[in-house]
Amino acid sequence: MNTLITCKEDYEKILEREIALHLGTATKRGRGWILAEGLATNDLCFAHQLLEEPQAVREASVNALAEKLVDIFAQRLGTTRLEKPWNFGFVGGADEKLIQRAATIEKRFLERLQKKMSRVSKLARHAASGQGFFVTVTDFKEAFVSFKAVSLGQKRMQMDPNAPSRSYLKLEEAFSIFGRAPKPDESVVDLGAAPGGWSHSALKRGAHVTAVDNGPLKEPVKSHPHVEHLQTNAFKYVPAERADWLLCDMLETPEIILDLLHQWLDKELCLRFVVNLKLQRADPILLLKKIRHSEDGLSPKCRLLKIRQLYHDREEITVMGESNH
Repeated sequence: MNTLITCKEDYEKILEREIALHLGTATKRGRGWILAEGLATNDLCFAHQLLEEPQAVREASVNALAEKLVDIFAQRLGTTRLEKPWNFGFVGGADEKLIQRAATIEKRFLERLQKKMSRVSKLARHAASGQGFFVTVTDFKEAFVSFKAVSLGQKRMQMDPNAPSRSYLKLEEAFSIFGRAPKPDESVVDLGAAPGGWSHSALKRGAHVTAVDNGPLKEPVKSHPHVEHLQTNAFKYVPAERADWLLCDMLETPEIILDLLHQWLDKELCLRFVVNLKLQRADPILLLKKIRHSEDGLSPKCRLLKIRQLYHDREEITVMGESNH
């Protein structure tokens, strides 16, 4: 099966190597996307969205592209009568100009669809994945269309103006992808907490946070009644009892952070975790293989494990998991 896979710009070669780990072969590559065949899984770290059996569409203008896409949609629909909402999504490629291009094509597509199939157009519903009609614009004259999309969950989050730092966005996105987040009165340990972006995210949900960092916290985290700030070495801190959550976003090598996470899991010090790994000079694919190793990695210790390069990640990846114990 052919699959169009999108990613961050400049990560195409890394994604191609990750695809190869799962028996896939890249057949074409562009800015922020790869066309592959034979992929054995959708659980990819560096991928953002996958379109199954994509069809390439090339036209010189926005209007011509929109018209062609309406024709493809109508041909696919045939004589089927839609009675329920149907999913659709238009996304741009690797830069802001293509994002704007995709939005313009979507607008023209819906205008033309409304003229040709008014009732059907009113049932259109924005979605990132599922069965439906999905378009990825890869350059100004080319798009790929598919009738099934798989989203790996990355998305731009809305900044909280009260958050002490923009790192807050990463954790909000990670919770969305993980499908889990701290609940009221759950215990959270935030290693390397300063200035408090991740602690703020947990505190907003009613959790009790132990913020471990020699550095200072900023308001509103600093004086929050549910936060305890321990100005001590995060690598030496051990909670008195198991925490519901371990959060960790520290500027250290991924090997050091992974070793710390293994210690917490081996000693049953946390139930769930969200840990950010700075890639630095590490080989991203070797790092993934180490994390997922069936004996020495995190996989044997977790009933749930997700690894993603988030929308808000830069040269880093985020690991989310739930312990077996």
